[in-house]
Amino acid sequence: MTRSLRKALLLWLMLPAGLALVTFLPLAFHLVHQPAMEALDRALADASLALVPHLEIVEGEPRFVFPAAAEQVLRADRVDDIYFLVLGPNGRFVAGDAGLPHEAPEGDEVHGERVSFYAHFRGHPIRVTAVHRTISGEPFVFVTAETTRKRDQLRVDLAFALLLPLLFFAGSTGFTIWFGVRHALLPVEDIRRSLHDMEHRAVTPLDAALAPGEIRPLVEEFNLLLKRLEDAADAQQRFVANAAHQLRTPLAGVRTQLELLLRDSDPDQRTARTAQCIGAIERLGHLVNQMLVLLAAEPGGRQADLAEGIDLPELVRDRSPEWIRLAENKGLDLGFELSNCHVTGDKLLLGEMVTNLVTNALIYTPSPGEVTLRCGESGGQVFIEIEDTGPGIPVEFRERVFERFFRLPTAGSPGGGLGLPIVREIARGFGGQVEILTPGNGRGTLVKVSLPAVGAR
Repeated sequence: MTRSLRKALLLWLMLPAGLALVTFLPLAFHLVHQPAMEALDRALADASLALVPHLEIVEGEPRFVFPAAAEQVLRADRVDDIYFLVLGPNGRFVAGDAGLPHEAPEGDEVHGERVSFYAHFRGHPIRVTAVHRTISGEPFVFVTAETTRKRDQLRVDLAFALLLPLLFFAGSTGFTIWFGVRHALLPVEDIRRSLHDMEHRAVTPLDAALAPGEIRPLVEEFNLLLKRLEDAADAQQRFVANAAHQLRTPLAGVRTQLELLLRDSDPDQRTARTAQCIGAIERLGHLVNQMLVLLAAEPGGRQADLAEGIDLPELVRDRSPEWIRLAENKGLDLGFELSNCHVTGDKLLLGEMVTNLVTNALIYTPSPGEVTLRCGESGGQVFIEIEDTGPGIPVEFRERVFERFFRLPTAGSPGGGLGLPIVREIARGFGGQVEILTPGNGRGTLVKVSLPAVGAR
């Protein structure tokens, strides 16, 4: 008997489509309705909590000071009527709408000190949220409630919003299935089988030559994606291995110092070892923070909607106090040459980039020395320059210093080797670049970052 692919597809695809009309709607309604109701309950709970600061105990008696403007804001709602009630010890009335229900029937939702339930008040169904708080050792109950008109309308709207698209989907699916099964699907099935048999540790490209011409570009793009994923996985493994190594060293040092601290009875030695432990933990925390910034700087690390217009000199002025303190502690002259310029992007990441540049220069410049931060705009590009009078970076290492966890063989100051990699990742995220140059006087290091100016990106 010849097997009919069309009949098989019609049978197996139309059956789920029919069942979806019966089973999907209640499930979808619950999945959408429940969070919406919880959001409304949280809003009621927030309103109850907003009542707490207005209660104070004066000479042992509760006093609820609630300005008329605040009460008007609380009761403002275009759809529902809003009520509130404040009760003291033993259910004593303090303020609000007397008689408002505040005790939930058995089985209603209880979330810690908050309880939500349905009740009736003044002839209308209401939703009540009561928050229990202890103030000056006495129990108080803060209750807010609203009528259910908004909730009832929401249920109706959700039902129609889910039912109509589902009916349309069922009809269009039946027509699409009937029309589409006439085409040959065996090549697609072969590709599906190849992907199904593929393991994540043995990813092999698909044979594009065997694919039909219509889907061959898709197969080729998929093979390129596999290559990118493999490269990303290798890079991630290297990063994890290097990070583990970098974290292990300070942790081992802290453990050693703590073990010696337990055996050392000399107060001076114990103080010194404690200070060494604190320093190691601070370096460990700095390293972890650098890793987090690096992950945030990578593509997809932070949301694109965080981009904003940034006044670069203002950003430098906001962050400069911490740099000035570090420069004063090291006996360095920190100067600023700031011209008006603006960029568009993530303000937090840009601040981290400039901070890494300035901090690196201050750490590796011996005293007495100078560090100068410049910024400005030229030819549609915003430039950020950090020039120092330190030992400089040899030409042969100026590309390697952007590798993660790489440190110069002559580096004497502690560091994690992530500062410049972070700078490059952030600069790339802004559509710019970073380069290391030799200052005009031939001494020290000049790091220059170029970014697109506002309107040029």
